[in-house]
Amino acid sequence: MRQAIHILKKDVRHLWIEILLVLAANGLFAFIYTNQGFWHTKAQLPQTVAAFFISFLLPVSWWLLIVRAIHGEILTGDREFWSTRPYRWQSLLAAKLLFILLFINLPIFAAQAGILVAHGFGLRAELPGLLWNQVLLTAVCFLPVAAVGTLTTGLVQFLLIGLIVWAALMLVSLRFSLVAAAMTGGGWGPMEWIPTTYTLIILAVAAPALLFWQYARRWTLVARIAAGAVVIVVCLGAPLSWTQAFAVQSRMSRQPSAGASVRAGWSTNLQWMTRALVRAGRSVELNIPLQLTGMADDLSAKPEGLGFSIEAPGGATWRSAPASLRNVSATGLLISLRSSIDPAFYRAFKDQPVTIRGDIYLTLYGNRRESKVPIHGATTPVPAMGQCTATGGPPATYFLSCEAGMRPRAAKVAVTFEPHPRVQTDFGFRFPPSYSPFPAELSISPLSHAEAYSTYQGPLDAVTITSEEPVAYVRAPLLIEGLRLGSYESVMK
Repeated sequence: MRQAIHILKKDVRHLWIEILLVLAANGLFAFIYTNQGFWHTKAQLPQTVAAFFISFLLPVSWWLLIVRAIHGEILTGDREFWSTRPYRWQSLLAAKLLFILLFINLPIFAAQAGILVAHGFGLRAELPGLLWNQVLLTAVCFLPVAAVGTLTTGLVQFLLIGLIVWAALMLVSLRFSLVAAAMTGGGWGPMEWIPTTYTLIILAVAAPALLFWQYARRWTLVARIAAGAVVIVVCLGAPLSWTQAFAVQSRMSRQPSAGASVRAGWSTNLQWMTRALVRAGRSVELNIPLQLTGMADDLSAKPEGLGFSIEAPGGATWRSAPASLRNVSATGLLISLRSSIDPAFYRAFKDQPVTIRGDIYLTLYGNRRESKVPIHGATTPVPAMGQCTATGGPPATYFLSCEAGMRPRAAKVAVTFEPHPRVQTDFGFRFPPSYSPFPAELSISPLSHAEAYSTYQGPLDAVTITSEEPVAYVRAPLLIEGLRLGSYESVMK
């Protein structure tokens, strides 16, 4: 350990300028987000600076410092002067890891903690998220950069290789993302954490393994081949289908029994909404209202995907694409099967009774909670939303401003500005939902901000916020028998 401390002191003396750059970037990042008055009175400047440091300067300063520290003792080749010294590889590696911990992990941890405290969040409650975010940053941003640094001879080579790897990851990942979106009807949505976690596991295992390999063996060629293989594995993505991912998510249900008896069928009260819309010469689009049965009264359902088949007399069958969000729509409490089917199949069997079988994938929400945020009152903690403040009033516009901490948001949230609301604003699109069970997601900023407003002209004492949390992820069977599609035909020319 004494030798590791000796190497660490040497690195600090050699890299003091780069260390000051990182500390200054962290300090400015913390200043912008903790000084709310500066943020609101001169919004344009801090927003620009914050975006600049978050998206570019702060990570680049980290990576520059890491690579410079690693290149203090270059591991490629056999003609480096440092190798003549009696350095044990364990001490050398420990010194580099300790350097990253002291001058990268701890400053950003302190900055994030200070920001949360300044915005009224309890440090004890947010500590699990802060620590988990450090794990994610280390696994994704710090150790992989250090591993690449051990495979390069200098900063220029590092930047060149990094650019090539980044471009390859972006292009290939985009291709696979487009394929996944086409197959699942818009991507993985709130279950995106599953393929993301797969990638994180690969990086969390591969980066430390490459570091240990290079410091212990210094077989650069083998390590470079292994690093290329890791890049390929990451680009290929998680070896899971959307339905398999949903099965993984289902195992995390808080109330597994809540969906045991849920079934989907044709809505008998809304049969008049059934349509077989024939677009001349192009396609046939079905719209069939669905009814869920077997669900407790205190639960609500959100459709995540639907896969189905249409069975005609004589055994002829048409199958939809794999379970997809594009096969189902939801408007308020109304859930409908909505999909394009083969025009030839429709023309052949539209006047015969068909059977529709399939599975609808649902998230069941419960534990409804209601919070009141007083107008011009103190900041109010709101479940699933963080710290909220409401301002305004006739003739001015009512505003609701909420700041959430690092924890992923999975709740379904609605905001009501009127005593007798006609419409409730769904906050799901403002805080992109995630069903992740982990206490935080990968992020530099510890806060997420959302606003809502209303031009309601009546007097209002408080804004009402209701939230429901997911309690179960259900794959419910769908069955509709004896449906004659032709009876609901509508032609669009």
